[in-house]
Amino acid sequence: MKRKLGLFIFACLACLSLASCGQSDKLVILNWGDYISEDVVSAFEDEYGVKVKVVTTDSNEQMYTNVVNKIAEYDLVVPSDYMIHQMYENDLLIKLDYSKLTNYKDDIYVSELNDLMNSDDCKAYNGYYVPYFWGSLGIMYNKGLAGVEDAVLANGWDVLFDSSLLPEGAKVGMYNSSRDALAAAQLKYGYSLNTKDTKEIDACMDLLKNTDFYQWGTDDLKIKVSQGNLDVALVYSGDFFDAFYADLDAAPENVENYSIFAPTTNNVFFDGLVIPNTCTDVDMSHNFINFMLEHENSYTNAEFVGYCPTIQTVYDEIMNDEEGWGDIIAIDAYDPAKILNAEDANAMVYSYLGTDTYEYIENKFTSVINR
Repeated sequence: MKRKLGLFIFACLACLSLASCGQSDKLVILNWGDYISEDVVSAFEDEYGVKVKVVTTDSNEQMYTNVVNKIAEYDLVVPSDYMIHQMYENDLLIKLDYSKLTNYKDDIYVSELNDLMNSDDCKAYNGYYVPYFWGSLGIMYNKGLAGVEDAVLANGWDVLFDSSLLPEGAKVGMYNSSRDALAAAQLKYGYSLNTKDTKEIDACMDLLKNTDFYQWGTDDLKIKVSQGNLDVALVYSGDFFDAFYADLDAAPENVENYSIFAPTTNNVFFDGLVIPNTCTDVDMSHNFINFMLEHENSYTNAEFVGYCPTIQTVYDEIMNDEEGWGDIIAIDAYDPAKILNAEDANAMVYSYLGTDTYEYIENKFTSVINR
């Protein structure tokens, strides 16, 4: 009885100690769908004795809404560059403590990405994230419908909006994300992806509203194209490779039926791991980031996710593994550095446009979707 009482008191003190140190037995991550390896998550859980709960959403704007409204006590979030900037400007992020990130070094990232991170568009929020994956926008298309591939390669972004450029009956999908759908129209018109000019924004939103898309979607667009149920769709480059990699395992004959084109006038983006002010365990969040920076974990994660890795050694291992990765790395859209290094490159990173422009875009896009 005395021993049981002693154990009970010890357990209570341990719980109090954990609470006072801001430690918990659960880590909540707000992420995109299919964007982290369950094997890596399980390995982290085993090593640190915590349960990781991954909550998914399908847009940066929804991530922002969830964090600003404190929908849950998120410990980590995985937004894109411009949304990291927006969260930073609105005091929603906790600055990283690099002394807790023993696997972090300034020179571990792919050089082109490193240049991007230190550009005028991105350097303001350095210190609040570590890069996760990077990529570009792309046009995923069905090679099974005669004439589609030629139309996409010849006309680029225009095919998303002009049905006369495509074979009769071709089905087009548009990404249901305000910034990305807007970007597709901006790329067609030759506008800056960071314009605050309301006339340009209005013109793009009118184009989106007046185009008869077969489907608005998110992660489902890649599946629809890979299955031949859509012929052309705006996707993130990694969406294509996620579908491609899955088919290499399950239905290798199907990978010949679709492809992706990433024009050199494009958006190049990176996603990052950030700690929001909803975090309940800052130390454990740093542990998770540090865990993801380990080479083996980063490589395993890249194998699952399909996006281009940001860490140079992981990138090199993939590029040197022609037997395992040859089918993927042969496709130019896999590596956003190829867009940045192209002779005719006009790659842009999204910038945070300020509250007024953000709200203007969101309101306009809502009217497009609800037309």
